[in-house]
Amino acid sequence: MKHHELLATAVEIRILTAILTKLTRQELQSHLDECGAGLSTVHHGVARLLRNRPFTISELSKHMMVEPASLVPIVDDLERKKLVRRSTDPQDRRRTPLLLTTAGERLLARIPVLPSSGRFLQTLEKMGDDKIALLLELLRELADGTSENKELVSEMSNTVRFQIVGGSAPSTKSIAKDKKHQ
Repeated sequence: MKHHELLATAVEIRILTAILTKLTRQELQSHLDECGAGLSTVHHGVARLLRNRPFTISELSKHMMVEPASLVPIVDDLERKKLVRRSTDPQDRRRTPLLLTTAGERLLARIPVLPSSGRFLQTLEKMGDDKIALLLELLRELADGTSENKELVSEMSNTVRFQIVGGSAPSTKSIAKDKKHQ
């Protein structure tokens, strides 16, 4: 592919991913509203991450690729709603891990991850297994190639898969350990 064609393709991919991001975020917000969750998509994302293990705001910001300061009001809201609580790390009292409360667990348990009748899921079903597998492989390759934190990309993929299929997500260390043994 010639350089100018590659540039045009890169711009088109960037635009399409932005459109997909916006559409899927809108679909998720509608889903959360229909479920009566009282959460924004960002609140929901924070709660879903905390479902797997405790995180500090700093750790959450790295996982969500946002500034820590932008998460403080989100965490404050979740704490006010009694869905999250701040705790103290017994090993390092300066650390303040965030924990999902029982109320937070109950709320997430009643909200399906995706609406089963949503356009995104319906479109994937129409694509078929082979195209879905190829799309996922290519998106992972693109995310891995453009990210400075390849371990994070892998962990996020695995976390999502474990959360939906069942069980708990593996830690970053266990993922890295598994990669060494492959």
